[in-house]
Order: sequence, then structure tokens, then C-alpha cells
Amino acid sequence: MSYTAYQKPRPETISEDGIEGIIDIANLSGGSSRKIESNPEAFFSLTYPTSDVLKVIEQINTRFVTDSKSSGLFLFEGLKGSGKSHLLLLIYNLFKYPDIAQKWLNQNNLECTIPTDFIVAINKFTDNPHDAVWDMIFASLGKEVKKGKTHPKLTEFEQAIGDKKLILIFDELEQGIKVISDSALQAQNIAFLQMLSEFSNRSKQVTLFASIYSDREEPGSTLKRGARCSVQFDNSKDRCNVILHRLFENYMTFNREDIKPVIDSYVQLWQKHVPIDAEDLKGRFRETYPFSPSLMDILLKRIPSKGGFQNVRGAITFLGNLVRLTHEKNDIITPADASLEDRANTIMLRDLDISGDLINRAIENMDELRPRVPIATVIASSVLLYTLTSLGSQRGVSRDALVSDILSPTVDINIFNQALMSFQKYASYFHSEVDRFYFDLEEQPEAKVEYKSLPYEDDFARELIVELTKNEIFKETTSAVVYTSPDQTKQLLNQFEKGRPRYVLAGRRLTQEERHNIYHGMDVRNLILLLEPKDENFQLLSDRDLLKWAKRVKAARELVEGSRSASPKKADYERIARTDQSYIIERIKKSGLVFVHWDRYSEAVNDDKIELEPISGDGSKERVLSALNEDYFPMLIFKEHLEARLDEIKDKLVKEIDAEYRATLGFPVPANVRAITNAIRELCREGIIGIQHSRGNYCRKNPDLSETEFFSAKIISPFDEQPISTPQQPPSTMVCPNCAQRSCICATPTPETVICPSCGKDPCACPKRETISLRIPPKTSIGGLREDAAVRLQQYEGAEITKVNYKIFYQQTNIGDISTLPAAIRGNLNGQGDVTAEISITKTGRFSKSQVEHQIESLPSISGADYSADITLEVEKKGA
Repeated sequence: MSYTAYQKPRPETISEDGIEGIIDIANLSGGSSRKIESNPEAFFSLTYPTSDVLKVIEQINTRFVTDSKSSGLFLFEGLKGSGKSHLLLLIYNLFKYPDIAQKWLNQNNLECTIPTDFIVAINKFTDNPHDAVWDMIFASLGKEVKKGKTHPKLTEFEQAIGDKKLILIFDELEQGIKVISDSALQAQNIAFLQMLSEFSNRSKQVTLFASIYSDREEPGSTLKRGARCSVQFDNSKDRCNVILHRLFENYMTFNREDIKPVIDSYVQLWQKHVPIDAEDLKGRFRETYPFSPSLMDILLKRIPSKGGFQNVRGAITFLGNLVRLTHEKNDIITPADASLEDRANTIMLRDLDISGDLINRAIENMDELRPRVPIATVIASSVLLYTLTSLGSQRGVSRDALVSDILSPTVDINIFNQALMSFQKYASYFHSEVDRFYFDLEEQPEAKVEYKSLPYEDDFARELIVELTKNEIFKETTSAVVYTSPDQTKQLLNQFEKGRPRYVLAGRRLTQEERHNIYHGMDVRNLILLLEPKDENFQLLSDRDLLKWAKRVKAARELVEGSRSASPKKADYERIARTDQSYIIERIKKSGLVFVHWDRYSEAVNDDKIELEPISGDGSKERVLSALNEDYFPMLIFKEHLEARLDEIKDKLVKEIDAEYRATLGFPVPANVRAITNAIRELCREGIIGIQHSRGNYCRKNPDLSETEFFSAKIISPFDEQPISTPQQPPSTMVCPNCAQRSCICATPTPETVICPSCGKDPCACPKRETISLRIPPKTSIGGLREDAAVRLQQYEGAEITKVNYKIFYQQTNIGDISTLPAAIRGNLNGQGDVTAEISITKTGRFSKSQVEHQIESLPSISGADYSADITLEVEKKGA
């Protein structure tokens, strides 16, 4: 017997158009009686008295009937579809149509006396925005707002309202504030609403009802500070009742004892095959009938947790469609009735599977198995619904849950078992783990990849591990080497530029002899940075898991190359390659990094002394440099080290000291190109040393020399700088040489002497400068941009760079999975797509050539992007 023998669906529920689950206050202005918003009788008939409704009605009655103190602000907080607009419309109808409202109150045994002398103003701010909310309020009072620089004062509002009483109903108030572009006007609106809410708590002349998404944003964060009646729509039992009342016209009156035999028979059937708490299940079933408790849990708990549908609104639409499909034949409705053969169902399910790929895979398997599996549709429909709403690690559906959803008087356990085995054997996208079943986009090409990877040698896999270590983790290829042997490492290090840090990435903890041998005989040794795993047991090039994953990545890549471009399997192989590659990267990152800090490097290995300094973060070069420059070798360390060696550094050029620190193991590591010069400048500023240069001598101040000039300066003993004397007398004592008066009384006063503050001469003898613009054309890497910029700037010795505009352009089409791109470019999007991104970064100030090179090295690293730069610099004008 169909469930319609007990619960009668509303006509619109089973109509072809389906049920309209949206309440839109904007429809009030339409005037069409076909809209539920414009028909108070129809609206009240569809309104279930939830606990939130009862709470609000009780507070309204307290406010207007009793002398008890009550809040004049009602704040309704919830996401879309939670019932905010419905509750606001209920309040509107209570005050606008008190006679009709009273009938509904009586039918539900509710007590609330509704005053009739109120002006009711209602507005949905997404449809009818206002720059100034007070304009709308004053207009409802028949008053005009005096123009001013701020919102109306409280006295102006009190004069406007007089002895009138006002009900304000604001829907989407949060959005109304957000759309105001003028921040000052936005703040005035918030302040006015705060004033209004405070007034409503002092006087019953004004009552404000407002809906917001969150009280963490304005105006909710301001309004919540005062007394208020809050509604958050968090009662799950209410949501179930609202849905059933909306779908079935006799829900509140049908005899629940009549459905007891139906419920008992189904629970007894399920109990024969799966362990369940029969009494608890029967109790829940009586509350959700004709829907099974499992289906209601999916709609009211799992789907909202996934961010799908729109709370109660979405559940009403989805379940209403299931009623339309099943009302003529079903005893009950379970997840198995969310048929993939129905287009309306699949369209709504796409809210949980945006691309629709998983839905299409499930339909494909269902269509393939339908000829041989009688219940293929219910198996596929039920498993897919659970798959799309999976939470946490519990993916898909357990066998016990599937039994309860599918077994019925017409489907016995043998049919079920045979169907489930057929899906496991033949459905290419149907997966199982332990005792759980789910659909997945993966067409199970795992075995093929695994088999193809078996013949690969370990050395073949190590090549990929080295590549990923440098490119994807450390993100540096032009100055980094993965250690395999001292000779190989030293050979590659000697090919790198020696004026910048060079990195040795040791995939395991090295012996002290191996460390010693890396540095033996090398130039600029203190800029060779040796990095080892924090995990002392980690073996990068012999870890069995890493080698296995690397072989699988290699195999998957070859299968991709051998697949036709339109082949579905190609995407599967690409996904396997990405997944296993991510395992490699994660495993390497998890091993961590330590920096080998040399305290002493001796002739004999046994006399060497090192410290292993841990480096947290993602294992990238950027993080390593940040740790060295900020945590281990900040400027203060260099300053103190230099100060301890004053006798050794005096009478030497700055560039000689800089070269010494770059070369000497055991000294602080100058990973920052200006580490030494900044420390020397600070010593000069503090008067610990002096600086001698052809442009002048400096002490107790930062020398105003460019980096190039400063490199050629000499470190000397500190001295007291004498102020530059000028031939002029202070203005107050200046005497005219002609008339001998302080205030010249000559017919033609003697002009004052003007002395240049820079060169101390009149007229100024400073060299004249001109501005030049350099354009560095696009390069395919940061290293290429830095090298080209260095060459171009080399010809402008002594120039000061005043502005640099860096541009990064990235464009890729037909990307297999955009999740491989940095999150800064693609956000949280994934799947196939096209990406075009352009980043422009401008630095202004006074920079040297080396500073620009350091800036370039600090640019975002995006594989496949083009890097260019526009440089503005000042040089001495020729012939000036």
C-alpha cells in the first residue's frame, strides 16, 4: 500500500512543476495572488509552528501585551534556505493581517495579541538597496530627512516618529550594508541601525526584525552588542517537521498509529540481516515517515555539512521530487529512490558534484549493468547519494546501511547480494574498501600502472626523485644539487655562480667525513649551504616507498603519452601520476630539514665541529633563506661577530670583509647579499668604527654611499665628525657689508649667499643626474630575469635605481588538473581548465644593483610563467 494512504501530498508537491521551496519577500510587491508571499491564507497554511516561531511569538506577545521588559531587536541568523525569510514574512503577516493571523494562532493553540496601530515597513535589501536606510524609514513615517553630513540624530528621529509605532522588517540586511561603496556612508548606516536598536530597547514604539548571515560581520557584529532576541534555526527536529508539513497537507492531523504496522514490518525485515537498535529506529521512523531516517539524515545533516543545496529550502525541493516519483507505488522513501534515471534528481545532485563527472560515471555503470542486474538503478542511486555526501574518512556507504535502504518485500537478500557482487566485478567506477562502497572517477587503472612499473630500475626512479626535490620542493634548479657523492657534488657546485648561495641537498644524514670532503678545496665555502633531513633515518634515494611511487609516476606518464588525447584513461593516468607524485613530495617534506652550521672546519675531519640547525616549513629555498636570515644569522649576529674582530677588520675595504665572510667556514653565513654591509653600516652609525671614502669620511651615522661606493670604502677607527662651517652668519646677526646694518638699508640690498647643503658650495657643484628607463624582455625563469637584469645594469656603474616594475604572466590551456597550480592562482578550484594570470609588483625607493637581484630572486616562483621588468634609474648626466 502506498504511503499516500496515510499522508496526502499537497497538489503542488506532485505536480510537474514541483514544489516552490523559496520564500522571497520581494514578491510582496508583485501583487500576484499566485505567489505564496502575496497570499497570507496560503502562507499560514504552509507554516509549521517551529520552536523558533514559538519563541518569536512569545516574545512579541510579551513586548506588546505585558509590562515586562523585552527586547526591541529580533536578529535572525542563518545561511541561505534556513528559514529566515519565512519567519520575517510570518511577522509581516501577523501585523499586516491580524485577523487571518489570529485564525492560524488559534489552530495551533498559540496565544499572541497583535496590536493593530503599527506602521509596518518591510524591505529586502538585495532587491531594493538603499544608500541611507534612514531615508526609507523616514519615508514610511511620512517625513523627510534633513540633509546633513552624518546620519540623522536621535532627536530628529524622535521628532519624526512622534507618537507613531513602527515595525521594521529587514531581509538580507547584511547585503544591504555591503553594497554601500562609500565606507563613511556605510559606517553611518551601521551607526544609525545601532541607534535604532538601542532606541527600540528603551521604547516599544519601534521594533526591528532583521535577518543576517552571520553576527561576525556588519551590521550583525554591532547589533549583537545590545539586548536582542536571537534565532539561529539550529533545531534539526524542527527542520524535519517543516519539510513534512510543507510536502503533505495532512501532516499535522494524520493518525500516526496507522503507520505502525508498516514501520514494524520494514524494521523487522532489516533486523534479520543487519544489527540495528529496533526500538530506536522505529521511534525515529515515526518522526520521518514516509522518509526513512537514513534519507532524512542525509538531507538534514550530511548535505549541509558538505555545503550543498540550501538547507531546508533545498531539502524541500529534493524530497518533493522524490514524492512526485514514488507517491503511486512506494510504501516508504529511502536513498535508493533518489533515482539517477530522473533528470530533476541528477540536476539537483550536481550541487554536490559541480562538474557532474561522478554522476555521469555512476549513470554509465548503471546503464551497463541494468540488463543483467534487476536492481541496478537502486544500487547505483543509493551508493552515489552516499558517495556525494561522504564526511571525513567514512567514504560512501556501509553494507549494513545499504541493506536497510534496499531490502523490501519485493527485494530479498539474495537479489541484493548478487547485485552487489555484480557491481564490484563489472562496474568500472564502483569501488569498495573493507565493507564500504562508493563511486569514484578512477576507472581502476592501478593494476596496469603497477605492472608497467615493475621492470624499471631504481636509478630510473631516482632521476625523478631528484627532479621533484629540486623543482617541486626546494624550488631551485640553477644553484642546487642533490648529493650522491662528494665528487659529483663538487663538480656541479663549481658550475654554479659563486657569488650567491649554492645548495647541497643531502637526501640522508651524511657522515662527518662526507661533509668535510664537500667543502675541501672549494671557493667561497661559507655560501655552500648543506641541508640534510631532520629525520635521521630518512633515505631519499633508497626509500622503498619513494622508489615505488617514483616508478609508478614514470609508468603513468608513459601511459599518458601513449594514450589518445581524447581517451578517458589518459586523465586517469595523469591523475595517478599526480597523486603518487604528491605522495613523494609529502614524504620528502615530512622528513624535514636541518642546516649544517659549521662552528669549526679543520684540516683533520675529527677536529671539525658542526651544529644541526632545524628549519621548519615547506622545505623550499625561500623558507631556508628566511630561517637563516631571520632566525640564525640576523644582522645583529654579524654586527657582534664583526665587533669582536675590530682589530682584524680595520684598514680593510668593505668588499674584502664581505669576501672574507663569504669564504670562511665557521663565520656567520651571509645568505642575504647585504648581510655584511648592513652590519658594517650599523657599526659606523653607532660610532664603533669609521668609514673612509673619496666622497667623505663617516662616523656615528649611516654613510650616504651607494652599495657599489660602500664596497670600495675602508674601515677605519672611529672619530668625531666636525660640522661643516659656512661663511654666513646666522640671519639674526648678518650685517650688510655696504651699509653695516643688520637690516640692509641699501637701495639695492646685498643678495644672500646660497650654499648647497650637499656639496657646501655656491653655486652648487653637485653632478647633474638624468633618469633612464630599462626594459628587460620576458624570460622563462626567475634566474633568466636576474641574469639579464644584472648584465643590463652592469653598464650603469654608480646608478641609483628608483623604481622597478616586475610583471609575471602565466597562460596555460587544457590543463589536466588545475590543482597542480599554486593556490594563489587557482584558489580552491580543481579539475580541467584554462588559466591566464598576470601579476604586477612595483617597488619604489633607492636600490642598488644587488638589491634588485635579491628582489628578483624573491619573486613568486611559478613554473611555466614569463618574467619581465621595467627599471627606472638615475645616472650622472654626461657633460654636466
